[in-house]
Amino acid sequence: MAKNATSNTDLASLVLRLGLGLMMIFGHGLGKLQSLIGGDIEFVSLFGLPPEVNLTLAMLAEFLASIFVVIGFKTRLASIPVIITMFVAAFVVHWQDALFMMNADRGGSKEFAVLYLVGFLAIALLGSGKYSLDYFIQKRK
Repeated sequence: MAKNATSNTDLASLVLRLGLGLMMIFGHGLGKLQSLIGGDIEFVSLFGLPPEVNLTLAMLAEFLASIFVVIGFKTRLASIPVIITMFVAAFVVHWQDALFMMNADRGGSKEFAVLYLVGFLAIALLGSGKYSLDYFIQKRK
């Protein structure tokens, strides 16, 4: 039974990493990368930092760190920038917005940022599992 439970945990970790990571990369990170490359900087100014810096930090978390999560490389560490970015998105950028999209009068809500935050937190707690680059590297040692 313990072996089956471990296999299920490894599979659950893979499903979370692929599902959330790919959605983050293609739904959020790639667009930010394209904005940076194209010089189309329309982003918020937070914490006294210019929009270019905030966009770069968000892109690094949503694109690069998410790629690491998807392939399972330094997964727990790579999850941290995404968790921080989603916390800021939910509780700073969307502070005035409704929690749920269905209640959003102005079109914005915290819902997706909170879902990503919880999902990447679960990934950080679970780790990458055996279907990952981390496992392959550890096994070779």
